[in-house]
Amino acid sequence: MTEETPTHLLPACRRQRLALLVLVSLHVLVALTMLINLVRPPQIDVAQAGLPELKKLSDILNSLVYWQYLPGWALLAVLSAVAWGHLRYAKARHVPPDRRERVARRYRRTLATMLLALPALRIPSLIDLAVWPRAHVLAFLACLPTTLYALWLVHHMQRFRRVPVLLLATALGWGAVVAGGFGLTMNEWWKSFSTLHFPLPENPLDVMLLKDTGLPMVSGFFEELGKGAGVAILFLLYRRHFDSVVSGVVVGAATGLGFNLGESITYMAAFDGASGGFHFWARQVAGLMAAHTAFTAITGAAFGIARQLHSRPQQITTIALGFGTAAGAHFCNNAMLDYIGKESHKWFTASDTLNVLVLTPAQLLLFQSPLVILYVLLLRHGLRSEAGGLRVALTTLPPASRDAITESEAAVLLSPARRFRLKVDVLRAAKTPRHGITAYRRLARLHAAQLELATERWHSLRGEADPLAPDEASSRARVQAIKAVLAGDST
Repeated sequence: MTEETPTHLLPACRRQRLALLVLVSLHVLVALTMLINLVRPPQIDVAQAGLPELKKLSDILNSLVYWQYLPGWALLAVLSAVAWGHLRYAKARHVPPDRRERVARRYRRTLATMLLALPALRIPSLIDLAVWPRAHVLAFLACLPTTLYALWLVHHMQRFRRVPVLLLATALGWGAVVAGGFGLTMNEWWKSFSTLHFPLPENPLDVMLLKDTGLPMVSGFFEELGKGAGVAILFLLYRRHFDSVVSGVVVGAATGLGFNLGESITYMAAFDGASGGFHFWARQVAGLMAAHTAFTAITGAAFGIARQLHSRPQQITTIALGFGTAAGAHFCNNAMLDYIGKESHKWFTASDTLNVLVLTPAQLLLFQSPLVILYVLLLRHGLRSEAGGLRVALTTLPPASRDAITESEAAVLLSPARRFRLKVDVLRAAKTPRHGITAYRRLARLHAAQLELATERWHSLRGEADPLAPDEASSRARVQAIKAVLAGDST
């Protein structure tokens, strides 16, 4: 009698468990801030300070920050107990394993959905949306084209095998929804916590001093942590699409673009769009490929580099250094922009037009260009490394793969310009535009499949093949199937 395979509520795959652990860790941090608020008594005597309403205001702010977490966690605990009990009962009644596994899958989907949704239910943002719905809609419609254009640019930074568009869209959504919600939660916590739980140096009436001093550091660390968690989860679940530093930069930049989209909408719609034009210019034009895009691109680059390292300590160190660079640059950018914004009026007087068109871009260039230059240099180095690795992989293909990628096709694959020219020639040679577009797309799919085969060969030669990636025989069969379709079209 064969032993029955047990059914588990949590994923059986180790990478999926680690990804779930990263997501749960964000909620643990939120719970830790709640605990800190409870165990540390207020250091300011609000009665002596003449601010009797301060404690009440702080309690209201805390309820606005955490209102969705405690009910959500309680509901998850109930669902977990029900699912565990149901599986125990089903096993005792000898219910078929496939039905029990279906219950476990539904529980895992519900668990992941709720853990992802809770940070997004930000009561300050929901209140703003209810008060100014038209401004939020207009801000979203204004920011969407520029964000999609930037995402298109990020996608086309890759000259060889490209990260799937769906994966980039997922990174964009994580940055806009989950990372944005987590970052705002931690920022609002600091605003509330710092006004009551730390003694002020001299004047207790200046309750905003410590908040404004620490907020750049808190926001820089936790916002990058929220975005970096998304990159880490995508790295764990889709590691085979992280080929090198190039893939990491692309995924990180897409995550940063999502965060920038959500933040732009929030600032543009505030006070019914009173300063929407300025924030659109600063965040969606002048700083679109800098700021959050550049910060998280560095974090993503660290994951891309770690993909090609074989030592676990080296991987962890590289990722930690990448995150530290991003968080440190974010903090310095916030602190310096805040300082200049407060002090510049003491240095000189400038018109609004000069401030928007000259001074703002100059500040962004001064404080954000180092990170932009860094990720561009990393991207350039990664593209050169990929080109060299693919050249070696294509020249050492086994005989079974020679039909899938011939020598002449290998030369075309190594040149993005020649690939584009060949697709344009196919498009122009077609009898009708419809047939030309079809042939163009099929040739693009052929190149993508061949690059997939060559890239996996490159990883295999380096001893870093992903066990979850398709094997060489499957990739070769896909290339030959596309070639057969193209051959049928040409006859």
